[in-house]
Formats: sequence, structure tokens, C-alpha cells
Amino acid sequence: MSESRTRPIPARPACDGRAQDDLDALVALLAVNAAGVDRTACFPEENLAALRSAGYLGFLIPRRYGGMGRDLADLVTVAQRLAGACLSTAMIWAMHCQQADVLVRHAGPRLAAELLPRVAAGEVYLASVTTGTVTGGHLLSAADALERGIEGEILLRREAPVVTGGEHADGFLITMRETAHADGHAVSLVYADRDALTVAATGGWNTLGMRGTASGALKLSGAVPRTRSSGRPVASGRSPWTA
Repeated sequence: MSESRTRPIPARPACDGRAQDDLDALVALLAVNAAGVDRTACFPEENLAALRSAGYLGFLIPRRYGGMGRDLADLVTVAQRLAGACLSTAMIWAMHCQQADVLVRHAGPRLAAELLPRVAAGEVYLASVTTGTVTGGHLLSAADALERGIEGEILLRREAPVVTGGEHADGFLITMRETAHADGHAVSLVYADRDALTVAATGGWNTLGMRGTASGALKLSGAVPRTRSSGRPVASGRSPWTA
């Protein structure tokens, strides 16, 4: 094996000055709360509130939208520090950041302008709805299909056996089959605000590890504008989330 493949990648600082102080304070808070989160298997609400107020929900959101404008290497560095204090909180935050990065890279101008400043301001904690009762955890397949409303809106009916932090999320990125007759791998990604959905918990979360992620089963239903989907049937074959 070559030296380049075995040499460890040096950690790079994700922030400096006041931002470093903020990170140190977050790590200290997470460490204080970690035992209680693990013992009670409760979602770390205080930790998430601190991440919101420190701007960390906007970690990967570009500065032009009010975010921190960090990159994926910075994400890894910070996630390692958070995980050393509270693994559940680090998982919740990292998964939120994954969804935020998808929006940064693929949201159309209208959705980006409406949503990314809210994420950057800490108003929207994002949950990922990608698991399925039929498809399991396969990211690129979905059984529940999109439907169209009378005025062209997207109708959602979705069941997911595992949704990290779903009961506490302000918004969701949801994988859906493009149509009822489409192949199971013809998947659209839909964004929905929590206020647009009926969200019902259908299963609990009592595990041996990462007990505070509250990754229980959910059933979601509701309607969102067609510009919230990347799918061809509701976006006229154009690029993801065309507004």
C-alpha cells in the first residue's frame, strides 16, 4: 500500500477567534448533557437550541444567505469534536448539515432564496426522510409515490421506519417515487415545511447507542407547491427544484 494512502490526513481548523470560543462552549455544554441524554434516551433539545443560537445550523450555508460558509472538511473536523462530547448530538447535527448541503447544491433560485436564509438563521432544523417500510434504508429507491392535486400541488403520503430527529424537525427532505407506476428507483426529492404536513409518530427509539437521536418511525402527509420537488413529473423535466 502506498504511503499516500496510509498517511493520516491532518486536521484543519474549522474556525478561529470568537468562532473557536463558540465551538469550545458548545463542546462543553454537550459534554455536560451527554450522560443524561444517553440515560434517558431523550432528544437533546438544549444542545440543539445552542447549535441554533450559535449559527451552526447554517454551517454549510453560503455567507450570501447569512450562513457560516464552511466546507465539508470543516464539517468533519467539527463533527469529530461534537461527537467526542455527545455522539447523539453530533449525529443529529451532521445529518442536518447533509440536508442543508443538498439544498445549497440543488435547490432552485426560488426555494434557495426562501429557505436557505431561514436555515442559516437557525429557524429550520432539517430531517431526512429516506427510509421506507418496503425499501429499508436504500437511499435511491422509494415505494410511496407522489400524487398531484387539483391545482398542481404535490400530495405527500409517506411512511418511514427511521427518521433521525423527525419529531423535532422544522422541515423535511423526503424521497418519493416519481409516480405510482414508475420504477422503484425513479426517485424525487421533496422539501416540506413541518407546518405543511401532518406528522405522526408510529414507533419509538430505545437503542443501545446514539440513544438521543430520536430516530423513531413517522407517518407524514400533506401538500406542498410543485417547486418543492426535483422530480420530472412535477418540475416539467427541468433541473432540481426549478422555481
